[in-house]
Amino acid sequence: MAENGISRRKFIMTGAAGMAAVGLGGLTGRSAAKESSGAPEIVTRTLGRTGLQIPVVSFGVMNSDSPDLIRKAIDLGIRHLDTAHLYLRGNSETVIGLILEERQCREKMIVATKMYFDRDKYRKVFLPEGGGRGFPASEAGFDEQLALSLKRLRTDHVDILYLHSCEGPLMAAYEPMMKIFTKAKEAGKTRFIGITTHAQEPETIRAAADTGVWDVVLTSYNFMQKHREDVRAAIKYAAAKGVGIVAMKTQGGVQMNRESPAQVNHRAALKWALNDRNVCTAIPGITAFDQMDLDFAVMKHLSLTPDEEEVLRKSAAATGSVYCQQCGSCLGSCLQRAQIPTLMRAYMYAEAYHNLIQAEIAMAEIPEGQGLDACGGCEECSAVCRFGIPIPSRIQSLAAMGFPGRRIA
Repeated sequence: MAENGISRRKFIMTGAAGMAAVGLGGLTGRSAAKESSGAPEIVTRTLGRTGLQIPVVSFGVMNSDSPDLIRKAIDLGIRHLDTAHLYLRGNSETVIGLILEERQCREKMIVATKMYFDRDKYRKVFLPEGGGRGFPASEAGFDEQLALSLKRLRTDHVDILYLHSCEGPLMAAYEPMMKIFTKAKEAGKTRFIGITTHAQEPETIRAAADTGVWDVVLTSYNFMQKHREDVRAAIKYAAAKGVGIVAMKTQGGVQMNRESPAQVNHRAALKWALNDRNVCTAIPGITAFDQMDLDFAVMKHLSLTPDEEEVLRKSAAATGSVYCQQCGSCLGSCLQRAQIPTLMRAYMYAEAYHNLIQAEIAMAEIPEGQGLDACGGCEECSAVCRFGIPIPSRIQSLAAMGFPGRRIA
């Protein structure tokens, strides 16, 4: 059931003043929704020009390949399953395919997967001839990857096919890749196409929208982002052009808050992203039944209470040195030109999500000589994060894990 008859919440002026005082404005969604006590448990929104009606809480199937979790998600009413070719080395797609076949519910579900291609991480451009550790950014590389994903998913098409991890506007507007994805759409191998981004999100979202090609943008969006207002504005810009918006990393790796004196309210963090009515749905990574129950229950009361707003304000201030913004400002301080943002993302997967496979995949994205192997040339780490991320200690933690290099596909 779609959101109807929902009034906008009035901005709390005293809260706004308090946030401005500590530089944390924007923690209250400007288009926050307030539901009555009789509001339906399933709240849906329209995914831009795709016309797809999707519950505002979906399932990011990245950190678990549990068949029982997927079965429960379907039973609860979740209709959108988000995965990727690389997740759990293909096990994520495989288990989704098995369950959809078992339940005979493929046509009722919205399945999204993602294709990752070789890139130059410094110039933030794709490599059509390959040379990285994944698939070359070419039609042949695309065809090989998509064929395997469709086979795992036991289907002849997906509903949303993403160009995975666009790290800047040049990637979002890369014409050869747009033509390849459009060709797959025209061939019926996907209903809609999109891009994902967790770096330079405002510029990347706007570039994707301006192409007129991409139907959907999946973006990082959470209350801990220092540039959250810029992300919010870019989301509004894209939505006005008919682009459907899906939010990820809505809780900002908050399980890492063992390093912080603050505890983050998971329910409030998810509500914060969904209070932006330009966001159609969020895809929290779920690994346990209680997490699924908590996330799904958010639909009963999407409004942030004053107490939850206060908790988020305090958490945003206290966890500034926990969530890596992926801004890349640290790169200039590293004498060895190591790919620190990707290393920090790998740390997040390993320590926050407890997903060592995804951490290894992230490590394998890094070209030789720009990963942990580069760090051996320094007696003391010179890299500095302007937001206080403890880069040296995280580098040491990653080194202690001993990730092997391998082809990420």
